[in-house]
Amino acid sequence: MSDLRLDPINQQWVAIARNRRDRPMEFVPIEQLRQQLICPFCKGNEEETPSALTAYRSDGSMLLSDEELSNWSTRVIPNRYPSFSFRSTEDRDQPESGSQSCGPFEFNHCQGIQELIIPSPRHVSSLSELTDEELKLSFRVCRDRLEHAKSLEYIQHAMLFMNCRLAAGASLGHIHYQLLGTPVLSESLISRTTRAQAYRTKNGRSMLADLADWEIAQEARIVDLTENFCVVCPFASRFAFQVWILPRSENFDFTSCDEEVRNELALHCRNIVTRYEVTLDTPAYNLLFHTEPFESSNGQIGYFELFPRLTLAAGFELGTDIWVNPVAPEAAARRLRPSD
Repeated sequence: MSDLRLDPINQQWVAIARNRRDRPMEFVPIEQLRQQLICPFCKGNEEETPSALTAYRSDGSMLLSDEELSNWSTRVIPNRYPSFSFRSTEDRDQPESGSQSCGPFEFNHCQGIQELIIPSPRHVSSLSELTDEELKLSFRVCRDRLEHAKSLEYIQHAMLFMNCRLAAGASLGHIHYQLLGTPVLSESLISRTTRAQAYRTKNGRSMLADLADWEIAQEARIVDLTENFCVVCPFASRFAFQVWILPRSENFDFTSCDEEVRNELALHCRNIVTRYEVTLDTPAYNLLFHTEPFESSNGQIGYFELFPRLTLAAGFELGTDIWVNPVAPEAAARRLRPSD
């Protein structure tokens, strides 16, 4: 079983995920990697993965039996090599879950969930390759799995994200979303939530909504703008071509927003990925769904982030957590805007 250990100097939780060592290609240099002969996420290869937690037809209805599995359009499976997982039988001789002390350190067994959401039975290597139907259904399934994570009493927060291509952390070419539900909150997440709550108390408005309004007034970093979302290269971008998709409404919640709004969000994400691939020669990229701790979920820090993996963090960034971005967000926005 894995452990969560707290660094008392930096107030950062670290997952010691021993079973990740068994993952294919772990610690293998990127230039030595080769495409797998059989993709476990493609239709017809379902036996190469753990049994599905749930699956959906193309019309959005759920498959109810294994016999119907060949008709799936989106499939949800547990991660075979999880950092966080249910407490297993062989771990029952270990101490019970919950924070415990180990000298000056604190640790917590990694009880949680880690799921993969496969958005297409076809071998698709980027969000840009999904059809409209596949894209919209996959975001609906992401919503459903976040709702499921919220229902589990031992999960305090769930992170939903996509790593596309090797440099972004993907070990398989077939794209998939990942959902990690954890029993602890990071110091970064706690601080972000506290700042957002303090801002609302002081100003009577959501920080995200005010950020969107300010960027709209500035105009220089806007990539796209609709009634529901402001797509922007943020003023203090950590990465070159970093994009935030900011909800324009107060109290936006991905799990409860209208289907039409969720579909629009999915299209915004795919549009940005397509522009990355045209502008930057098909880079690796990450897509992050930023959600709040479940106990304080009120739409204060829910936004969406994409960034291509063009540079690597080096000593200064890793030692200070101050990031150096070689491309001004104003220049990035100009290159990412849709052509007239």
